[in-house]
Amino acid sequence: MGQPIIVLSHWLRATAALALCASILALPGCWVIPPKVLTTPGNPVPVAKHFPSALLAEPIELRKEYRHTTQPFEIKGPGERWTVSLGFVAADSSLTVQQRRDGGSDTCWTNGPDEGMRPRTCRNATPGFHLRWELLRDDGSIAAQHERDNLAQRGGGTYSGSAITRTLSGFSNQRRGIYRLRVAVLRDAKELDFLKPHILIDRPFFNSRAIE
Repeated sequence: MGQPIIVLSHWLRATAALALCASILALPGCWVIPPKVLTTPGNPVPVAKHFPSALLAEPIELRKEYRHTTQPFEIKGPGERWTVSLGFVAADSSLTVQQRRDGGSDTCWTNGPDEGMRPRTCRNATPGFHLRWELLRDDGSIAAQHERDNLAQRGGGTYSGSAITRTLSGFSNQRRGIYRLRVAVLRDAKELDFLKPHILIDRPFFNSRAIE
C-alpha cells in the first residue's frame, strides 16, 4: 500500500507546482516571455527586446519621399488607445568620434534642435525628422492621421538602456477591424541611420496593454 501513496503524493506535488506556475504567469507584469511584436520578415533587430510593449515595430528609412505601409494588425475595439512613435536602438557605444563631437550622445541625436529639450552635453544642430502617418482601414480609407516636424514641435518620448522613442501622436476610439499604418517621410534625417529607426505602434505610458 505504501508505494501507491508515494506515487500519488509525487503526482499531487507536480500538479500543485504546475498550477502555481500558471497562476504566476497569469499575473500582470510577471511574463517571462516578451509579448510578440509584429515586424518585417528578416528584420535583424530583436524588436521584442528593444520595444517590448509595442504591438508593431517595423524598420523604416528617414529619407525624403520615402513611403512605408505596415503589415495588417487588428484593433479589437474603441477602448484601445495606442501611440505612434519613432523607435531608435540606443547605441552610445557605436558612436564615432565625429558623431560624439557633433552630437554628444544618441539621446542628443534624436532630440532634434530644440535647445530647451536637450541635455547640456548635446551640441548637434540637425533639423531632426519630419513625418506624416495615416491609419488606414481595411478598405483603404483614412481613419486617423498626424504630422510631426521635429524642427517646429516639442514632443515626448522615452529613453532606456536599449531604446529611445520619440512620440508622433496616437489614436483611439476606432472600431474593431484590420488596419495598416502608412508613413511618409517629409525631410531627410539620414544622420539617424546608425540608430536603426523603426515605426512603432505602442501602448501609451501608464496605459495597460489591450492587445496580446
